[in-house]
Amino acid sequence: GNTKVLKLNNVILSYKTLHQQPAEIVYNTISTPNGGHSPLLLSAGSKVWLNAASSLRFPAAFTGKERKVELTGEAYFEVAPLTPEGGYGRVPFLVSVVSPSGDGRGMEVEVLGTHFNINSYEDESSARTTLLEGSVKINHGNTSDLLKPGQQARLHKDGDLKIIDDADVDEAVAWKEGKFQFDRADIHDVMRQIARWYDVSVDYKGIVSSHFGGTISREVNLLQVLKMLELTGELKFQIEGKHVIVAP
Repeated sequence: GNTKVLKLNNVILSYKTLHQQPAEIVYNTISTPNGGHSPLLLSAGSKVWLNAASSLRFPAAFTGKERKVELTGEAYFEVAPLTPEGGYGRVPFLVSVVSPSGDGRGMEVEVLGTHFNINSYEDESSARTTLLEGSVKINHGNTSDLLKPGQQARLHKDGDLKIIDDADVDEAVAWKEGKFQFDRADIHDVMRQIARWYDVSVDYKGIVSSHFGGTISREVNLLQVLKMLELTGELKFQIEGKHVIVAP
């Protein structure tokens, strides 16, 4: 369309509108594979970081009365306030959280200007929106809830929406800082993150129910991460190509 796509500092894709009103709205989709992540600078100055195995569909240039994008997977947003032509009010930023299976976790996050994280992976038990700064409104069906900084909205597969007041914000955005961070996380939660980042499949041999706490850099290799987890003495891991077997 009427948009220039730039690569800044070899890490950030930037969308710059060449004309104020493009002739038509052109949609782009950026996707990250397992083991990848991508920072993105949208038109009008909003920033998005996509985690592994995620995608974002967005207009190359924002026009009209709203800015709307569609997310699958996980992303961290820093939304810049935008004033419409004429200078009155703000143009809302809307994130439509897509549930590929069509379960009850489809929702919309409505924003004016704020920092927040959305985790909506299909293999997680709930879609989670964690607010760091500002305010967002969670719309689901005929209900809506307003989040305050430090709160987290959890939308479960059965459509049940709960607000957590004391959310672990650091854990929610650790991936953006290049870390795994766990606070008494179940081994299955841990291995889902590991599987997405290192692009491996995981099987369990026997009954495993361990929980973990701590921080590990995502720059270390898979074998090092598994050795750190084995130091607890509760689990052992076997690697077969791109397959990991977890056993007590």
